[in-house]
Amino acid sequence: MTKSGKSWRFAGFDDSFRIEGSISELKGEKAILAGCVTAGTVPEGFMFTTIEIDGVDATEKISLMVRKSKFYSQLRCIFLSGITFGGFNIVDIRKLSDEVQIPVISVMRKFPDIQAMKKALLNLPLSHERWNAIEKAGKVLRIAEVYVQVAGCGVDEAEEYLRLSTGKGKIPEPLRLAHMVATAFVHGESRGKV
Repeated sequence: MTKSGKSWRFAGFDDSFRIEGSISELKGEKAILAGCVTAGTVPEGFMFTTIEIDGVDATEKISLMVRKSKFYSQLRCIFLSGITFGGFNIVDIRKLSDEVQIPVISVMRKFPDIQAMKKALLNLPLSHERWNAIEKAGKVLRIAEVYVQVAGCGVDEAEEYLRLSTGKGKIPEPLRLAHMVATAFVHGESRGKV
């Protein structure tokens, strides 16, 4: 690795979907899931797929995208924008890390309301399996200016990955770019913050 981390490649994933009405009306619809690969903080490529809103396919779809990527052998860490995509399509970060043999770090700007998530899951099929994935994600930690859940590496390693992949802001660059691309794909232009 170079001192700047530019030879290290990172992948970040975020989603976007159009809500017209309530999210409960979108069951069975699709959300865009975008991935961005960077060398350090420099963008090198993008990948896309769709996941079912409130479905259970996010872990599998990310795993498949990563393993099929030309960057797979070079990736040092995968960043996720939280662990919920497309509503409550929850990524099992431990399972994902085991499948791809790469550390996975869920990154959040704010501390998640776990109890509110648990309550919301009661209205969904497979609520026990979804809750199990949330519990398996482990303790929410504060590193630098973000909250994280980590699988496949220790806290010191996670801190280093965050440092090497983050530019001027607080969020890793592959995650920030994945968010911009996913929202632009759905809404015609990028929106909001990760």
